[in-house]
Amino acid sequence: MIAGRFFLGLCAALLSTSQARAEWFEVKTDHFDLTIDDTEASARAFAERLEHFDAALRALYSIGDSADRRNRPVKVYALQSEPFMAACRCPGALGYYRTRPEGPYIFTAHMPQSDRKAKPGAWSSQTVLLHEYGHHFMYSNFPLAYPYWYSEGFAEFNANVSFEDDGSIILGYPANYRAEALSNGDVNMKVLMEPNTYGFDGGDRLYGRGWLLTHYLMLNPKRPGQLSKYLQALNKGTTSYKAAQATFGDLGVLDKELDAYRRGVLSPPLRIPPAKAPVRVEVKRLSKGQAEMLPLHLLFTDGIRKTYRMGHAMRAAKVGERYPDDLIVQEQLAEIEFIAERLDRADAAADRALKLDPNSVDAMVVKGKIAVQRLVDAKSSDAAAWTAARGWYLKANKRSPDAVMPLYLFHSSFAV
Repeated sequence: MIAGRFFLGLCAALLSTSQARAEWFEVKTDHFDLTIDDTEASARAFAERLEHFDAALRALYSIGDSADRRNRPVKVYALQSEPFMAACRCPGALGYYRTRPEGPYIFTAHMPQSDRKAKPGAWSSQTVLLHEYGHHFMYSNFPLAYPYWYSEGFAEFNANVSFEDDGSIILGYPANYRAEALSNGDVNMKVLMEPNTYGFDGGDRLYGRGWLLTHYLMLNPKRPGQLSKYLQALNKGTTSYKAAQATFGDLGVLDKELDAYRRGVLSPPLRIPPAKAPVRVEVKRLSKGQAEMLPLHLLFTDGIRKTYRMGHAMRAAKVGERYPDDLIVQEQLAEIEFIAERLDRADAAADRALKLDPNSVDAMVVKGKIAVQRLVDAKSSDAAAWTAARGWYLKANKRSPDAVMPLYLFHSSFAV
């Protein structure tokens, strides 16, 4: 499981700030499926900024787009303080990125009041989200697992942006909130390249130094092409430290250059022109039932301990009883009941969803998971029963050929 977390000492103070409750919206674009607690206009603008950011990264790093990428949008849950803390259960974190078979997702705190006051290069909840999306962009587009310094440095470098009125993006502002960590000069190049090997675990200082080195190699003209050469060496299997020695030369000299760069004037940021393609945005207000179910859906999406599942599933069932004609409520209830191992209740909720929409892919998938789990529990070798169980996945695939889960679960069922 890939997970990125963004920690700052001022989390508690910011999260305790009172924020007016708006409404829940789901916003779909080509690369994002956003759930956000805000006004409709703000939700739309938020999604448009995400698309502009994605386009800027693709332009900067020469990454093309494809139908496959658009078929697997990143789910983003932008949550104001109370729902974020309830869903996250992670004191000190303001955002994180994870992958799972259903697709990648980001949980992030959404603090519009604080963000409006933030200047470029200052901390903001927008920076947290863009940092986490930077991880997704790297992991899904680049060919290998990069070392810690570059993974975090890349995310930090790209996250510090401003969105201009003409649609362009200014990218590469200084990460001023890392100033204190950068003032501690105990992360030399040897430690930075391979912290696990050399026994250093000061994460905040590694973040800061990793950002500084990335900023220096990306924007300063003194070492042109060296970052690309270093990454190419990694791609050939060279260790991070040896690749750094071969590419950068005397690492002590590079350390001194970085220290001077930190104390001096940083290179100016980049301006990425606006994308030519228009942004597709579809905004939908969540129904009352969906808004009630959302906190429980978030808990089960992010993973919940087995000992707590039953109680939360019972809460979800009450929401389902209040909204029997809400398709999404019943689809989400079916999944929650399945995770809580209440298979009969999950089956009933999936049936209600299919009655509301006979083409519900989510309900078909849950029906398949229930049927397979029952056969596993019974240790069944009945070929006809297994074929029937897998048939739900094939029905879902026929209804939505681009959906990942039906085929993933179909093939996985042969390994249980």
